[in-house]
Amino acid sequence: MDIKGKWLLPTSPQKTWEALNSPEVLKACIPGCESITDTGSGHFEIVQVLAVAGFKTRFSSTLTLEDPNPPHSYVLRFEGNAGSAGFGLGRALVALQPTPDGGTQMNFQATAEVGGAIGQLGKDTVDGTAQSLAETFFSRFDQVMRGQLPVEDSVGMLDRLWDLLPPWGWAVSTLVLVFIVYWGLHGTW
Repeated sequence: MDIKGKWLLPTSPQKTWEALNSPEVLKACIPGCESITDTGSGHFEIVQVLAVAGFKTRFSSTLTLEDPNPPHSYVLRFEGNAGSAGFGLGRALVALQPTPDGGTQMNFQATAEVGGAIGQLGKDTVDGTAQSLAETFFSRFDQVMRGQLPVEDSVGMLDRLWDLLPPWGWAVSTLVLVFIVYWGLHGTW
Protein backbone atom coordinates (compact mmCIF):
# COMPACT_ATOMS: atom_id res chain seq x y z
CA MET A 1 0.00 0.00 0.00
CA ASP A 2 1.14 3.54 -0.71
CA ILE A 3 0.07 6.67 1.13
CA LYS A 4 1.23 10.18 0.40
CA GLY A 5 0.15 13.68 1.14
CA LYS A 6 1.05 17.03 2.61
CA TRP A 7 0.00 19.03 5.62
CA LEU A 8 0.40 22.75 6.33
CA LEU A 9 1.43 23.57 9.90
CA PRO A 10 1.62 26.93 11.70
CA THR A 11 5.06 26.29 13.23
CA SER A 12 8.59 26.61 11.88
CA PRO A 13 10.39 23.55 10.48
CA GLN A 14 12.58 23.46 13.62
CA LYS A 15 9.59 23.41 16.01
CA THR A 16 7.86 20.84 13.79
CA TRP A 17 11.00 18.68 13.79
CA GLU A 18 11.24 18.82 17.58
CA ALA A 19 7.58 17.82 17.94
CA LEU A 20 7.98 14.92 15.49
CA ASN A 21 10.78 13.60 17.70
CA SER A 22 9.00 14.08 21.04
CA PRO A 23 7.61 10.89 22.64
CA GLU A 24 4.88 12.91 24.40
CA VAL A 25 3.70 14.50 21.16
CA LEU A 26 3.85 11.21 19.27
CA LYS A 27 1.80 9.50 21.98
CA ALA A 28 -0.88 12.18 21.69
CA CYS A 29 -1.00 11.82 17.90
CA ILE A 30 -0.64 8.10 17.16
CA PRO A 31 -4.10 6.49 17.08
CA GLY A 32 -4.59 3.97 19.89
CA CYS A 33 -1.15 4.64 21.40
CA GLU A 34 -0.92 3.27 24.94
CA SER A 35 2.79 3.88 25.46
CA ILE A 36 5.86 5.11 23.66
CA THR A 37 9.45 4.79 24.83
CA ASP A 38 12.42 6.60 23.34
CA THR A 39 15.13 3.92 23.40
CA GLY A 40 17.75 6.33 22.07
CA SER A 41 19.41 7.16 18.78
CA GLY A 42 16.14 7.65 16.93
CA HIS A 43 14.48 4.41 18.06
CA PHE A 44 11.03 4.29 19.64
CA GLU A 45 9.09 1.33 21.08
CA ILE A 46 5.31 1.75 20.79
CA VAL A 47 2.32 -0.20 22.12
CA GLN A 48 -0.99 0.64 20.50
CA VAL A 49 -4.45 -0.86 20.21
CA LEU A 50 -6.08 -0.68 16.78
CA ALA A 51 -9.40 -1.81 15.37
CA VAL A 52 -9.21 -2.96 11.76
CA ALA A 53 -12.46 -4.23 10.21
CA GLY A 54 -13.67 -5.72 13.47
CA PHE A 55 -10.25 -6.93 14.64
CA LYS A 56 -9.25 -5.07 17.78
CA THR A 57 -5.70 -5.97 18.57
CA ARG A 58 -2.60 -4.76 20.38
CA PHE A 59 0.45 -3.96 18.29
CA SER A 60 3.99 -3.82 19.61
CA SER A 61 5.92 -1.66 17.18
CA THR A 62 9.32 -0.15 16.64
CA LEU A 63 9.96 3.11 14.83
CA THR A 64 13.45 3.92 13.63
CA LEU A 65 14.51 7.29 12.25
CA GLU A 66 17.03 6.89 9.44
CA ASP A 67 19.02 9.45 7.45
CA PRO A 68 18.01 12.37 9.68
CA ASN A 69 18.63 15.80 8.17
CA PRO A 70 17.34 18.14 10.91
CA PRO A 71 15.05 20.04 10.51
CA HIS A 72 14.40 19.04 6.91
CA SER A 73 13.80 15.31 6.48
CA TYR A 74 14.18 11.74 7.62
CA VAL A 75 13.14 8.23 6.69
CA LEU A 76 10.92 6.50 9.22
CA ARG A 77 11.05 2.70 9.28
CA PHE A 78 8.34 0.88 11.19
CA GLU A 79 7.66 -2.71 12.17
CA GLY A 80 4.51 -3.75 14.01
CA ASN A 81 3.57 -7.15 15.38
CA ALA A 82 0.09 -8.11 16.57
CA GLY A 83 0.76 -11.79 17.14
CA SER A 84 -1.77 -14.04 15.40
CA ALA A 85 -3.67 -11.01 14.05
CA GLY A 86 -0.78 -10.08 11.79
CA PHE A 87 2.09 -7.72 11.21
CA GLY A 88 2.98 -4.54 9.39
CA LEU A 89 6.25 -3.34 7.86
CA GLY A 90 6.99 -0.14 6.06
CA ARG A 91 8.88 3.04 5.59
CA ALA A 92 7.95 6.66 5.20
CA LEU A 93 9.81 9.67 3.92
CA VAL A 94 8.97 12.86 5.80
CA ALA A 95 10.16 16.22 4.43
CA LEU A 96 9.65 19.62 6.02
CA GLN A 97 9.70 22.80 3.94
CA PRO A 98 9.36 26.35 5.25
CA THR A 99 6.37 28.34 3.99
CA PRO A 100 6.40 32.10 3.28
CA ASP A 101 4.23 32.75 6.37
CA GLY A 102 6.79 31.16 8.74
CA GLY A 103 5.01 27.82 8.92
CA THR A 104 5.90 24.42 7.53
CA GLN A 105 4.66 22.23 4.74
CA MET A 106 5.10 18.63 5.82
CA ASN A 107 5.25 16.21 2.88
CA PHE A 108 5.03 12.48 3.48
CA GLN A 109 5.15 9.36 1.36
CA ALA A 110 4.81 5.90 2.88
CA THR A 111 4.78 2.33 1.68
CA ALA A 112 3.68 -0.55 3.87
CA GLU A 113 3.02 -4.24 3.75
CA VAL A 114 0.73 -6.17 6.07
CA GLY A 115 0.36 -9.89 6.62
CA GLY A 116 -1.43 -12.43 8.74
CA ALA A 117 -5.16 -12.22 9.43
CA ILE A 118 -5.20 -8.46 8.89
CA GLY A 119 -3.50 -8.86 5.52
CA GLN A 120 -6.26 -11.23 4.41
CA LEU A 121 -8.98 -8.61 4.91
CA GLY A 122 -8.49 -7.27 1.41
CA LYS A 123 -6.55 -4.46 -0.16
CA ASP A 124 -9.38 -1.90 -0.05
CA THR A 125 -10.05 -2.49 3.67
CA VAL A 126 -6.38 -2.34 4.63
CA ASP A 127 -5.67 0.70 2.42
CA GLY A 128 -8.72 2.53 3.78
CA THR A 129 -7.69 1.82 7.36
CA ALA A 130 -4.11 2.94 6.70
CA GLN A 131 -5.32 6.17 5.08
CA SER A 132 -7.66 6.82 8.00
CA LEU A 133 -4.85 6.24 10.54
CA ALA A 134 -2.54 8.61 8.65
CA GLU A 135 -5.23 11.31 8.48
CA THR A 136 -5.95 10.91 12.20
CA PHE A 137 -2.25 11.21 13.05
CA PHE A 138 -1.72 14.35 10.96
CA SER A 139 -4.95 15.94 12.16
CA ARG A 140 -3.94 15.40 15.78
CA PHE A 141 -0.41 16.60 15.06
CA ASP A 142 -1.84 19.78 13.54
CA GLN A 143 -4.01 20.28 16.65
CA VAL A 144 -0.99 19.81 18.94
CA MET A 145 1.04 22.31 16.93
CA ARG A 146 -1.82 24.84 17.18
CA GLY A 147 -2.16 24.26 20.94
CA GLN A 148 -5.66 22.77 20.54
CA LEU A 149 -4.78 19.25 21.76
CA PRO A 150 -3.00 18.86 25.10
CA VAL A 151 0.11 16.75 25.36
CA GLU A 152 0.61 14.74 28.54
CA ASP A 153 3.87 15.27 30.31
CA SER A 154 5.60 11.93 30.92
CA VAL A 155 6.84 13.08 34.32
CA GLY A 156 4.91 11.27 37.03
CA MET A 157 3.27 12.71 40.14
CA LEU A 158 6.04 11.48 42.47
CA ASP A 159 8.69 13.07 40.24
CA ARG A 160 6.83 16.38 40.36
CA LEU A 161 6.55 16.20 44.16
CA TRP A 162 10.23 15.34 44.42
CA ASP A 163 11.08 18.50 42.48
CA LEU A 164 8.73 20.66 44.58
CA LEU A 165 9.85 19.61 48.07
CA PRO A 166 13.28 20.55 49.44
CA PRO A 167 15.38 17.71 50.93
CA TRP A 168 14.37 18.62 54.50
CA GLY A 169 10.70 18.32 53.43
CA TRP A 170 11.28 14.74 52.30
CA ALA A 171 13.09 13.94 55.55
CA VAL A 172 10.21 15.28 57.68
CA SER A 173 7.66 13.47 55.46
CA THR A 174 9.55 10.20 55.86
CA LEU A 175 9.69 10.58 59.67
CA VAL A 176 5.95 11.31 59.82
CA LEU A 177 5.25 8.24 57.67
CA VAL A 178 7.44 6.05 59.92
CA PHE A 179 5.59 7.38 62.98
CA ILE A 180 2.16 6.65 61.44
CA VAL A 181 3.15 3.13 60.40
CA TYR A 182 4.73 2.34 63.79
CA TRP A 183 1.77 3.73 65.70
CA GLY A 184 -0.65 1.85 63.44
CA LEU A 185 1.14 -1.43 64.08
CA HIS A 186 1.75 -1.04 67.80
CA GLY A 187 -0.92 1.40 68.95
CA THR A 188 1.58 3.24 71.16
CA TRP A 189 5.15 4.43 71.31
